[in-house]
Amino acid sequence: MWLSTAYSTRPTTVTYYTGCGKIMLVNNASPKHISIIIPTHNRAGLLKQSLESISKLEIPAGIAVELLVIANACTDQTAEVCQAAAGTIPFPMRCVVEPQAGASHARNRALAEAGGEILAFLDDDIWVEPQWLAGLLEVFNQYPADLVGGKVTLWWKAVEKPAWMTHRSEHLLSSVDYGPEVRELFTGGDAISANLAVRRCVLTSVSGFRTDLDRQGRTLLAGGDTYFIQQAINAGHRLFYAPHAAIRHWVDMERITLPYLSRAAFANGMARIAMMDKLSPGKKMKLVCENGMKLLLYRLVEFLGVITGNQRGRINHRIRRMTALGVLTALSQSRG
Repeated sequence: MWLSTAYSTRPTTVTYYTGCGKIMLVNNASPKHISIIIPTHNRAGLLKQSLESISKLEIPAGIAVELLVIANACTDQTAEVCQAAAGTIPFPMRCVVEPQAGASHARNRALAEAGGEILAFLDDDIWVEPQWLAGLLEVFNQYPADLVGGKVTLWWKAVEKPAWMTHRSEHLLSSVDYGPEVRELFTGGDAISANLAVRRCVLTSVSGFRTDLDRQGRTLLAGGDTYFIQQAINAGHRLFYAPHAAIRHWVDMERITLPYLSRAAFANGMARIAMMDKLSPGKKMKLVCENGMKLLLYRLVEFLGVITGNQRGRINHRIRRMTALGVLTALSQSRG
C-alpha cells in the first residue's frame, strides 16, 4: 500500500482517455452512468448515517446515478433503513438481498445487478463528502484510469484518536491518503473497497471478487478487493488515486484495541499468502526465513517497548509481529 508515484501529465484538450486502452473524443468519453454500491451486514445504524451523507451528494450535470444497497445475510433493520432513506436519495435506489454471507459474495452480487459504466464501491460505515462523485469523475475523465481509489480519512466521532496511533495502525483501520495530488498507484494494496470505483470494462479481465478472501461476519480475513485490483493491474488496467473523491471511515471503540489490531494484522499476513497463486519450495523457504526473523526481531523490540514504557513502539511492533505470524501460519498450512 505504501508505494505510489505522482502522475502529473494530463491528456491534451483534444482527447480524453476512456480507459481500458481506448482514446475517444472529449464529447464521447465521459462516463454518464454511475452505480454506487454499498454491501452491508447487520449494521443498520451505521448504514443509516452513510445513506444520510449520500443524500447530500452533489451530482454533476448530465450524470445518471443509481444506488444499490446489498443486504448481505442481514437479520436486523437494514430493509427498514433503506426504505426510509429512499425518499431522501435524489436518484434511484434499490435494496438487493444477498443471502450468502461474505463481503465478496455481496460485491459479486452487485456486479450482476448494477447497470452503470462506473461501479463505485463504498463501505456501510462511511460519510461521503458532497464532492465525492465529482472527484471520481475528474480522474476518470482526465487520466487513463480504469480503477480509481479515493481518499479515506478516519472518522473520529465515536472515540478519541489514541496518542499511540501510527500510520500502520491507521492503515489497518482503512486509511488511504496519498496527499492532495492525483497519483498513479501500482499494487493491489494501494486502494481499498471502502472507496473504489471501477470501469465496467475491467470485468472482461477480472470476473469478480474471490469469495475465500474476505470478511464474513466477525472474521477478519481480508484481501478480496486487493486481489481483484491486483488482477486488474496484471491485466494492464491502470489504478489512480483521487484526492477529491473523499470519504470518512467510522472508527468505533473495538477497533482501536490491541486485540482487534492484532487479529487484523494476523489476518492480513494470512491473506498475503492466500493471494499468492503458486509458491515454489524456494520462495516458501525464503518467506519462512524472512518472517521468522521478523517475528523474533519485532518481539524483541516489543519487549523493549514494555520495559521503556514506549507504548507507541510496543503497539506498532506488536502489529508487525502479528503480521509476520500470520504469514508463517499460512505458510505452514499451504501445500505449495
